[in-house]
Amino acid sequence: MQLDEFISTIEKDAPPGQALEWDNSGMQVATSRSHIKTVGMCLDPLPENISQALEKNCDFILCHHPLSIKPRLPDKVDTFHNVLSLLFQADTALYSAHTSLDVNSSGPVSWLLREMDLENPRIIMPTGRVHHEQLRFHPPVELSGRKKALLHDVEQIYEENGYISRVLVRSELADRFLQRLEADAGPVDCQRRYSPGDDMIFGLGLMGSWKEKVSFFSFMDRLQSVLGMENFVCMGQRPAYVQKVAYCPGSGGDLASRAFAMGADVFLTGDVKYHQALDIQGTGFVLDVGHFILEEKMMYSWYQSLERTVPGINFHYIKGKTPMHISGVQALKSV
Repeated sequence: MQLDEFISTIEKDAPPGQALEWDNSGMQVATSRSHIKTVGMCLDPLPENISQALEKNCDFILCHHPLSIKPRLPDKVDTFHNVLSLLFQADTALYSAHTSLDVNSSGPVSWLLREMDLENPRIIMPTGRVHHEQLRFHPPVELSGRKKALLHDVEQIYEENGYISRVLVRSELADRFLQRLEADAGPVDCQRRYSPGDDMIFGLGLMGSWKEKVSFFSFMDRLQSVLGMENFVCMGQRPAYVQKVAYCPGSGGDLASRAFAMGADVFLTGDVKYHQALDIQGTGFVLDVGHFILEEKMMYSWYQSLERTVPGINFHYIKGKTPMHISGVQALKSV
């Protein structure tokens, strides 16, 4: 597959224009390759993960966390330096889908809603809106083999008997799509129309609900089954029943008050700070599940989706592990 075609594919799920201002989503390390055959996916761009991907002959690595949030030089031999060295030697690309992936509520971040059969998804903190346009062609454009490769930019295609009559495309991609189409097909007669009904809202955190309340213990059994965890850090007053569940992968403690204002009975996130925990007292119940697990499972869900829907690419998932663990004193003494 062409490199730019694959990037366009993943940016449907993780549009870089929707990443938060402070973030560094997108290409981290470029490659001279124009075609890719094998993609490795992981949560963190650590040397051990990069090495495993390269052992599988990956020529593109897709991770969640950026190699570095802020620009820097490889002025000392550390993790950053080691990763660059591995990638440069292999001429392998590294791409980060960080907050660009987090804010797409219809993408992989919704995996927990699906796993726990939660309905009526709602975004906790909206961050942006993407407009769409309908492009209508008069006459319809023939859908040849080469033109099919251009369609990775579009959301919907309306075609009949091998001809495209119209497409739905994000406004930010409309010019690029038309330029590529005309470069292949020559001038086309196209009518562009804004399609407000197809707008997409992006934002951090999700909340879903069940039709009926369940006991707190039933909720915890479901959650434990999905996450595979034994221990949780808890804040606030435990509810007797749960119907609305909210969560934010990574560090989302600042969203707790918004989630409870929307009616959440429980809020899940990671990295809750001490003073955030103090503010939570009396407002709701929070489970700090750590930074790792919600994002690891999100990336694995994305891997499954891409492997199923993207032809011509071999995908490999490099499993991560949390750098943190809970241990008793006696267990530490026995190490």
